[in-house]
Amino acid sequence: MARINLLDTRTTSFGDLISNDKIYRVPPFQRDYSWNEENWEDLWQDILVLHSNSDSSHYMGALVLQSSGTSDKEFTIIDGQQRLATLSIIAIAVIEKIQKLVEREEQKEANQERQEILKRTYLSDRDPRSLRYSSKILLNENNNDFYQ
Repeated sequence: MARINLLDTRTTSFGDLISNDKIYRVPPFQRDYSWNEENWEDLWQDILVLHSNSDSSHYMGALVLQSSGTSDKEFTIIDGQQRLATLSIIAIAVIEKIQKLVEREEQKEANQERQEILKRTYLSDRDPRSLRYSSKILLNENNNDFYQ
C-alpha cells in the first residue's frame, strides 16, 4: 500500500503565507468571527515583540489548512481563521491610516504607493485577465460581506 502524507507541517511567516496568489476560505461550518479586545491585545503584543526584534521569529499559533483539491492555490482554513482575519483587519487599518496622510498631502505619492503595496501583499490580488481585485481571505457567509 502506498504511503500518503496526511500532514504537511512547516514554519512560515505571515508575509510569506499571504503574499502569494493563494486564496484562503473559511468553510460554512466554522464559527463566526468572535475575537474580542483580550484576543486582539494578545495578538498586538505578539506583533510588538516581532517589531522590536525583527531578526527573530515568534510563534503566533498554528494555522491548519486543507487544500481545495481542485486548485493548488485555494485552501480551506480549518483552524486559525480568527488570527488570520484579525491580521488582515490590521492591514486594512494601516491602509486607512495611510489614506489620512495622503489626504493631508503628506508624501502623497509615496504613501499611495505604500497603500497599493499593502493591498496587493496582504489583502487582494488583481486578475491579469479581468483586471479585477479579489480578496485573499474569504470569511463565512455571516461575516464575509462586512469583511469585504
